[in-house]
Amino acid sequence: MFLSKLLHVARRTYSEAREKHKELTRSPKWRQAREKHLDDNPYCAACGSHKRAQVHHVRPFHLHPELELDPSNFITLCMDVNECHLRIGHGDSFQAYNPNVREDAEKFKNASAVVRGTIVEAAKASRNIE
Repeated sequence: MFLSKLLHVARRTYSEAREKHKELTRSPKWRQAREKHLDDNPYCAACGSHKRAQVHHVRPFHLHPELELDPSNFITLCMDVNECHLRIGHGDSFQAYNPNVREDAEKFKNASAVVRGTIVEAAKASRNIE
């Protein structure tokens, strides 16, 4: 249990550092677009948590910079206990992205705890390495 909690804290800290670094590389309008999206969509699309909510680009910014500020390319995912941003958005690796993130988030939201593990495994299998 302790190791699991420690790993979660490390992943969450890394995720928060990634988010801060993005501030340096994104459009000056990114912060405003992110805040508006979180105001309109404050809950994680996968688990419903409102804690540690982050805006995830469905089509990755580094591959589609033209979609950086497009709200239709955003989905709210969290780094709360379920680590949905990492697990669903990136298939359990921040070096990858899940092209099926919207569908997987919807499945995760409606699934039992047992089935959620298989959804994360499917996200890993369908991820694309960045």
